[in-house]
Amino acid sequence: MRRRNRRPEPAPPPQEPTSPTKPPWEEFLDPQERPSRQDLAAGHDVFADSVLEPVPLPRWLRGRRRPPRDKLS
Repeated sequence: MRRRNRRPEPAPPPQEPTSPTKPPWEEFLDPQERPSRQDLAAGHDVFADSVLEPVPLPRWLRGRRRPPRDKLS
């Protein structure tokens, strides 16, 4: 007599939650007290408010050659 390997029964598909569950402490938060990160960043553009400005490169980054001398002065 041969022993047959039984195939495992397929697992039932996972049930997807219909709505995201909120933690119980979230009901005590006041939305007016602290705005969310998305609300704070709504009017902010990273590229428009850049503090950095272009600066001339130091000599060691420009290369080994010295700039040409001004012969008029």
